[in-house]
Amino acid sequence: MQPKCAYCGKQINGKFYNDYWGNSYCAEHLKSVPQCNYCGRLIGKNITRGGKSYSDGRRICGICLKKAVTDNAQGLRLLTGVRNTLKLDGIEISPFRPEFTLISRSKLKQLDQGSGEKQGFAVFNRQLENEVVKSFTMQIFILDGLPEASFISTCAHELMHIWFYSHNITDTSPALAEGSCNMASYLVLRRQKTPEAELLIKGLFEDKNKIYGGGFRKVQRLSDKRGIDGWLNYAKTHKRI
Repeated sequence: MQPKCAYCGKQINGKFYNDYWGNSYCAEHLKSVPQCNYCGRLIGKNITRGGKSYSDGRRICGICLKKAVTDNAQGLRLLTGVRNTLKLDGIEISPFRPEFTLISRSKLKQLDQGSGEKQGFAVFNRQLENEVVKSFTMQIFILDGLPEASFISTCAHELMHIWFYSHNITDTSPALAEGSCNMASYLVLRRQKTPEAELLIKGLFEDKNKIYGGGFRKVQRLSDKRGIDGWLNYAKTHKRI
């Protein structure tokens, strides 16, 4: 028996689509109904209690919007929590006195000078003595309006960039650097034990990008083989993975 469509409520007759959350939809809705950029649900009153479009074109459903991070003070608390969680796995960033700001997609694109698809950016200033970082300051910029799980994942990624900079590791290959930063996201997300975190973890393992996805999977296998300390020591002594 065909399931009922979660969007229109009618019995499905013909092709249908199942999302990550167990909702079934008439295939025709996928062409006309917006999907949430973060959870993949079709945005509708019956499924997600509606939703909205951000000014930069991102679409977010009512479920994800309820957990969106839109306040700097809230963001800094979550960022600090991510830093403390990474410390549990031996990834320590000290001193930790970040300048933190939520910013728009357009301002993030200006900072990144890239495609504008990233969700965060880290700025690091350091003082060296005999090739050792003696002091540093950091600025963390995160895209405004991310749901909490995505926000936490992005914070972990950017803080791992800070960890690299704080150890004066600046000439690492993109795959090792970005793969390690996604590994930090994975470590934090797996402690969340929420469906949203599990969906993001699934995305890390399925990411087809050779640098971000491929790099992460190589780092994750390295960590499984040598342990987290072994991975971190590898990152300090190798330029490629």
